[in-house]
Amino acid sequence: MSRGLRWAAGFVLMTHGLVHLLVWPGAPLGAPGSDARLRWNGTSWSWEPSWLPPVAIRTVGGVLLAAAVLGFLTAGLALLGLPGARRFPLLTSGTGAVCSLLMFGLSWPGLEPDPSEFATGPCLSTAVLGSVGLALLLRKWPGLLRGWPHRPAAGNLPGAPPPTNRTA
Repeated sequence: MSRGLRWAAGFVLMTHGLVHLLVWPGAPLGAPGSDARLRWNGTSWSWEPSWLPPVAIRTVGGVLLAAAVLGFLTAGLALLGLPGARRFPLLTSGTGAVCSLLMFGLSWPGLEPDPSEFATGPCLSTAVLGSVGLALLLRKWPGLLRGWPHRPAAGNLPGAPPPTNRTA
């Protein structure tokens, strides 16, 4: 991957991670005097058993939000070349994408004013997760896109010395 493409992908991942912060405290929407905000109101359709207190739902949502933001930020910094994070770009972007999708699954009906305002987030997280899966697949089977790799004979390997005829 070229340096420019790595930098562009790094900035996209970092921006996507920071945009997740709009969900928790909320971002002002509309005119300066209005109270409308893009935010999560703390309710969930998937986590509403009677025995689970609302503080537990908010805590799980906060942990998923923090993991998504940190995962995407670290993945972006890894693609930008940060020495400590450079070793784990797939792990951190995959973690960020999974936590982002879980967070949106938890908070989807409680997103205000309309959940469809947030539809780009899960779509981008799904694309990142698919890219991570494809990269891992190609890492395991590098010849997958070129067709099945054939295995040359031992003497025909590039850089190998020519075979010798030894008779014992």
